Amino acid sequence: MLKKECLVTKQYHQYKIDEFAYAHHISKKLLKSIKLQGDILVNGNHQTVRYSLQEGEKVTFLFPQENNQILPEDIPLKIVYEDLYLMVIDKAPCISCIPTRGHPHHTLANAISYYYQQIGLTSTVHMVNRLDKETAGLMIVAKYRYIHDLMSKRHIYRLYRAHVNGKVEQGVIDLPIYKIDKQMKRVIDERGKISKTHYQCIQYKEEISLVECQLETGRTHQIRVHMSAIGHPLVGDSLYGNGQGCFDLTSFKICFIHPITHQLISLTKQ
Repeated sequence: MLKKECLVTKQYHQYKIDEFAYAHHISKKLLKSIKLQGDILVNGNHQTVRYSLQEGEKVTFLFPQENNQILPEDIPLKIVYEDLYLMVIDKAPCISCIPTRGHPHHTLANAISYYYQQIGLTSTVHMVNRLDKETAGLMIVAKYRYIHDLMSKRHIYRLYRAHVNGKVEQGVIDLPIYKIDKQMKRVIDERGKISKTHYQCIQYKEEISLVECQLETGRTHQIRVHMSAIGHPLVGDSLYGNGQGCFDLTSFKICFIHPITHQLISLTKQ
């Protein structure tokens, strides 16, 4: 069971426990779960959220045990970084991140669930950044709901590489991406969400450019939509270009500040 221990300083003196929890990035929803299925201790004794804290007291939040209902499957999993709180996986191409109606089995979540079973971790699977089925490369998985909540509030530097049609220089694409009803395909539309992609060519050969794309936002299909919008769809992309459906897009580098240790984690795909 994950627990969070905090010492009450003068800054938080006479805070009630719920105010103290919010100040330490525990959401209202999570605090409710802690009250119902976990525990709150002050100097080792149970307390309610209305308790007024005094300077020097030690507060311990015991998070509820998670129930992982994702079927474990023995699928190879390449872990490039791991600690007690999260891990970074080098995802293979052509594997879905989570089970869906169309792909209920043999997903990355099934593989992670199997790994958790092997190491005795009962948490469910919390993916911080998902990748499309065809996309390969680095992605972050939080081992606990609280860590996922913390990571969702942090900026994650993401650098992708892709082969696109035509000769590309460099620039910034700042175009809103919109999802029409239940369609898979996204479009550029003023009704869409703000989306921003920085791109530059690092190699050009035989009418194909190898580009690096750095994302400021993380919309579904963002790179595919944006590169197609400027006339350079990904080579092989049938949804946003005229390819056969097999394209090359890789999450090449990822950087973030660790939510617990506050150290910079910087990883590049090997």
